[in-house]
Amino acid sequence: MNRLIRPFDGASVYRTKGIDIACKVSKTFDKEVTIALSKFRRLDYGETSFEDKLVNDDALLHYDRVIATYETVQGRIWIVAESEDGMQYTSITVLFPSEY
Repeated sequence: MNRLIRPFDGASVYRTKGIDIACKVSKTFDKEVTIALSKFRRLDYGETSFEDKLVNDDALLHYDRVIATYETVQGRIWIVAESEDGMQYTSITVLFPSEY
């Protein structure tokens, strides 16, 4: 599969402690996080600004950090993809902006 079409295949997904706790408390929030991750993997950056979406699209070409924003019942969450080696994305982290 072409990495530019599905660049996040193979990346490990992590949730911060705050996200993990909130998911355990709210099934609705847990479902929203799952949906946001699915959108992110399809390169749908949610409520990310147009300018930041362009930055993300460019970042994909170089395996630079990609950051997306999604609104949930618990407020805004971020999803961040990173590459350790510049050859493929190795991690995706879901977090609240306050945990950055």
